[in-house]
Amino acid sequence: MTGSVTVVIPNYNRTNLLEKCLSSILAQTRQVEEVIVIDDHSEQQKFEEIQCIVENFSKNIDIKLLRNGTNKGANYSRNRGIFAAKSDYIAFIDSDDFWMPQKIELQMKAIERHKTLGSTPVFSATGRYRVNGEGQIICRQFGGKRISSAKIRRSNFIGTLSSVIVETWVARFLGGFNERLPACQDWDFFIRLTDYATYVGVPEPLCIYFDHDGARITLNNKKRLSAHIEIYKMHLRNFGAKNTLSHEFLRNIAEDYQCQGDHDRSIRYFAKSILAKTLPKCDLPKKYKNIVENIMLHVIKMRGMPDIRQARYTRYDTIMAKILRNKTSNEKIMKDQNHIHALLK
Repeated sequence: MTGSVTVVIPNYNRTNLLEKCLSSILAQTRQVEEVIVIDDHSEQQKFEEIQCIVENFSKNIDIKLLRNGTNKGANYSRNRGIFAAKSDYIAFIDSDDFWMPQKIELQMKAIERHKTLGSTPVFSATGRYRVNGEGQIICRQFGGKRISSAKIRRSNFIGTLSSVIVETWVARFLGGFNERLPACQDWDFFIRLTDYATYVGVPEPLCIYFDHDGARITLNNKKRLSAHIEIYKMHLRNFGAKNTLSHEFLRNIAEDYQCQGDHDRSIRYFAKSILAKTLPKCDLPKKYKNIVENIMLHVIKMRGMPDIRQARYTRYDTIMAKILRNKTSNEKIMKDQNHIHALLK
């Protein structure tokens, strides 16, 4: 059993990074059947460059370029790709991310092994390297081999669409991505997928996710905050077990407010996050919860509010240092680091 694969790439005004992204697709040890680049109405000069890039790659791979009539956003573009795809599976990648050479081969082998066990639709994600703008590996991440409805609601453990493959028919059945959401459409998509599809996790870090300071399609704190609130209303509020689900979610809300400079709301949600983590099963009456939360607020104000975003990166450093202490892991990461730097040249 061998399923065909279409790669869907939304792109806006990117040329050099798009070219490198396509190079990483062309370098796959298991070639894909089709690549669709959806240009989100780039500036005319940029679009002409993008046309030249696609034309050059068309000599070696089946690649199509679609252009939106106006700027519609990444998820409108992805949805165009979903409904234009001719293959059994869709692999998503953002135009500022890359793949390691064995990404499609290893992921499709894992999917095909699973498909021999049953007929349920499948979606899959791999491990990933998070790298900075210079291509230096910040952290190696993987959401896990299994993801339940409860786990994916706690936090977007999958992390990036650039590692994801999904059966085309189920992506269409779900209507693709929710274009009304201002951000976090991938998280919403994963939550809805868990009701219909079985998740297959591939732990190898086969996706290179760029965490740079440039304008990623989905990066905007105000939009992210608004999207988090909508995700809560749609997928968390009525799901149950609120305390066990809310620690990561509340911390993300606190970070959103902190990045916007809303100090008071940031502290309040950070306090809620700490309490949700430290007292996950403590069913206190509401008035006592309010008392404990107010005490926590005063403690945070006295000690000072931490930089939540910086704390995340400190955790990445700690995790990476631990991984690199293992000789085998160290050698593998150094080899992959050299490959990433070569891609960027």
